[in-house]
Amino acid sequence: SESAWALTREILRDHTSNSFAALAGWSYTPTGAEIALWDQMELEGRLKRKGYRPWADRRTDMFRRPATETHADYEARMARRKRLNDHYHIE
Repeated sequence: SESAWALTREILRDHTSNSFAALAGWSYTPTGAEIALWDQMELEGRLKRKGYRPWADRRTDMFRRPATETHADYEARMARRKRLNDHYHIE
């Protein structure tokens, strides 16, 4: 068990590996150039959110399980849609 953990620690030390990306829940594994680009943009203050990285953003994961909508959510969405339709006179 201890030797397995030692090997795992070595694998996970590389933050550009597929193993690390899978365990971190990233949507894809960034290249070194992409990491450098985003680090540079953060240093220049060009990011709206400090520390934002697209590969760690769960909203960009194309393979995530879609959120299930409850009946109450559906009813609320339909009520908002009806208010908009009434406001803009859409039939």
